[in-house]
Order: sequence, then structure tokens, then C-alpha cells
Amino acid sequence: MARLEHCNIRSFDLAATIRFYEEVIGLRAGPVPGMNRGVWLYDDSDVAVIHVIDLDTDNRDASLKEIRHRLGDLAGPLDPDAMKGGGAVDHIAFHCDDYDAMVARIEAHGAPYRTFDLPAYQLRQILVNDPSDVTLELNFRD
Repeated sequence: MARLEHCNIRSFDLAATIRFYEEVIGLRAGPVPGMNRGVWLYDDSDVAVIHVIDLDTDNRDASLKEIRHRLGDLAGPLDPDAMKGGGAVDHIAFHCDDYDAMVARIEAHGAPYRTFDLPAYQLRQILVNDPSDVTLELNFRD
């Protein structure tokens, strides 16, 4: 594992979340390429460090269904009333090396996982949950 890449937060109030991270923490909001919902929050080095997913406050069920469809059981609990504090953290992402070795280690531990190949981003991903049911996004870039 090379380094922490970003964390992802689920938000039912995207505007307030952006305002807080920009005005209080000093990050800068920018678009998420390929997605029409949510933002990246960038640090002073122009590194995207927080990805905020915009959950539709008027249609919570559809927003959560979309997450469940993409991640399956790896999405963890999706109770809107519990999405505060740590419950709002969707996943933590790590920049990693050696995709095949990581898959072998995960399989050796018998942990369920999902993979995604995103050729447009030259990116391969593995999603796996830790023992506390926190989703980890392991990113391998070409």
C-alpha cells in the first residue's frame, strides 16, 4: 500500500458540506469527472482528498438504492437516520501497488470483495470491507 488517497462522505446537504470544507477547513470544491452528483474537495496542492456523494434529500430511497446497486453488500448499512458522524463515511480509498498480490491476500483471508475496471481513468479498483464494516477502496493506477 502506497498511501491514503481519499475518503468519501455521503451527504444529504451537499451545499452545507461544501461550505464547511471550503470556509472552515480551507479546501476547494471541484467537479467529479464522469459523475453528475457530488464534488471533490481539493487541498492546497490540488490533490482531491475528500469525495462527497450528494444524496437526494427529496428521494432518499432512490439515492440509497443506487449505492446498494453499485456496491451490493459492501455498501454496509444504509439507514438514512444513522448517516451522521462515522455513519456518513462511505469509504476510505488507498492508492496501492501490485493488484494481483492484493487480490491474493484478500482471497487468502476469505474476505468478500468486488472489482471494477475503469479504463477511461486507467484505474482498477478493489472494494473490500474491514472488520468494522468500513468499505475500503483500493486503487491501482496504470
